[in-house]
Amino acid sequence: MGTSEKIDMVVVFDLDDTLYAEYDYQTSGINAVGKAIKELYGIDLTRQILDWRTEGEMDLWGRACCESHLPISVKDSLLWIYRLHQPEIMLDQTTFDALAEVKLMVKEIVILTDGRSVTQRKKLNALGLGDVRAYISEDYQSEKPCPARFQAIMQDNPASRYLYVADNPEKDFIAPITLGWQTIGLRGGVRGIYRQSFESLPIGSLPAKWISSLNELKGEIERVRLPT
Repeated sequence: MGTSEKIDMVVVFDLDDTLYAEYDYQTSGINAVGKAIKELYGIDLTRQILDWRTEGEMDLWGRACCESHLPISVKDSLLWIYRLHQPEIMLDQTTFDALAEVKLMVKEIVILTDGRSVTQRKKLNALGLGDVRAYISEDYQSEKPCPARFQAIMQDNPASRYLYVADNPEKDFIAPITLGWQTIGLRGGVRGIYRQSFESLPIGSLPAKWISSLNELKGEIERVRLPT
């Protein structure tokens, strides 16, 4: 498909648990914090912190301080090491190929994600997506399901169609559905760190279509080529 044949569509992707597994980012961050603790205090806690995560510990850095007999105030420093570390994450081959295909098919691809600006941009750079325009919640002081960033995308990237691809039906799809976008949900299963729950969710929260892998995306985009 040549550039002149591109579909007049902007495809917008969520980031965490859509383009990569956030579990991998957690692991990368835990390794970074564990390394810092060992370098600064001579205590090797990395394996234990990973185990605490598996056990469902909600306060990893507080527990690390307790186990290391460090002042609890150090917890904040460990948290920032986690947030600002250089992520060791990468796109899997399926996602890499899917993004390459979509880029050739449509007018533009962008990313809309909640999170801290520096943290999310570090993730994007690590994934090789630093050149993709990103609409990050901290930059706009607006989190999903607020429509502000979706509206900004429409203003910045005029097109006849918009498609949002994301994974969390509790917040991801409400705004784009309201704005008349097409929506596709990526089923997480063991991929995501958060359980996808559909119980008690209104129909206006659910995407028009669910896919199990991003390699299905090309076919879904081809099916909506007819003009509105």
